[in-house]
Formats: sequence, structure tokens, C-alpha cells
Amino acid sequence: MNVFDRTINIDALFRFSQISHSTQVHLKNVYSSLAVCMFVAAAGSYVHVVTRLLQGGVLSVLGSLAMMFWLAMTPHNPETEKKRLGILAAFAFLTGVGLGPTLDFVIAVNPSIILTAFLGTSVIFICFTLSALYAKRRSYLFLGGTLMSGLSVLFLMSLMNLFFGSVMLFK
Repeated sequence: MNVFDRTINIDALFRFSQISHSTQVHLKNVYSSLAVCMFVAAAGSYVHVVTRLLQGGVLSVLGSLAMMFWLAMTPHNPETEKKRLGILAAFAFLTGVGLGPTLDFVIAVNPSIILTAFLGTSVIFICFTLSALYAKRRSYLFLGGTLMSGLSVLFLMSLMNLFFGSVMLFK
């Protein structure tokens, strides 16, 4: 199947029936591969910032674009599944290396921004993943991630308020 010859069923977007088991398995596979990509990209950033083995620049951008096109042109079937996961991991790693110069700039400003951004991204990603995996009805999929992200932010703000005692955060 060519990647550009896909038809989109608009009626399926408005059906709020139960999610089938195969769809839940597919969602689990998608979110687990995205989680692996997030950690591989973090490893690529680590390689640039700490070890300086690979420097982010034009070559890492061109390499990540090449991996993206290679992934798009590789057919999806059970024989090429591991190859496609390897290409996806290489894309994530090169993207992380490409973020290196930006991270160098952020480290010069305030290094705690990186940890805060990574943890915030991880918490929001986990919230969206859990809502997609445990929702039994499609009508709740669009609400779950947003509500869990908001709840996580409220919880973290209330924990911070224990230490800061801000009246504005309390209200």
C-alpha cells in the first residue's frame, strides 16, 4: 500500500461505539513506540550535550530528514516491522542530536529548564497514553488526556504551594 493512497473514512470519526481489542492493541503499540522515541531522542541530546561525540547541525537535520523519508517509503508488513522500528529510533536519535545546540543555549540561561520541560512532557505524554489505553468508549478519548494533564498540573501546583505558601496559587 502506498503511503499517499489512503482513504479517510469521515463517518468513523463520529461513531462513538466501543473500541475493539485490535484497536486497543494498536494504540498500545503506537504509544509504546512513541515513548521509546522520546527516550532515544533524550539519549541523542545527551550525546551532544555531555559527550560531544556527535555535534548537532546541518548533518543531523539532513540525517533525520533522510530517516523520515526512508521510514515513509518502507512498506509496513510483519517482515519489515523491526527494520521500521530501527529507522524510527535512528530518526529520534538524530532529532535529539539536532536539539543539542538549542539545549546548549538553554543550559547557558538556566539548566533547570531542561529537566522541567522533560518531566512536563513525560507527565503529559503519560496522561494521554493512559487515557487512550484505558478508555472503553471513543467519545472519552478526546477528554481523557486533557483532563489528566490539567489534573496533574493542579496537583503539582498544590504541592509547590505547600513550600511557597502563595495566596495566588491557593486561589
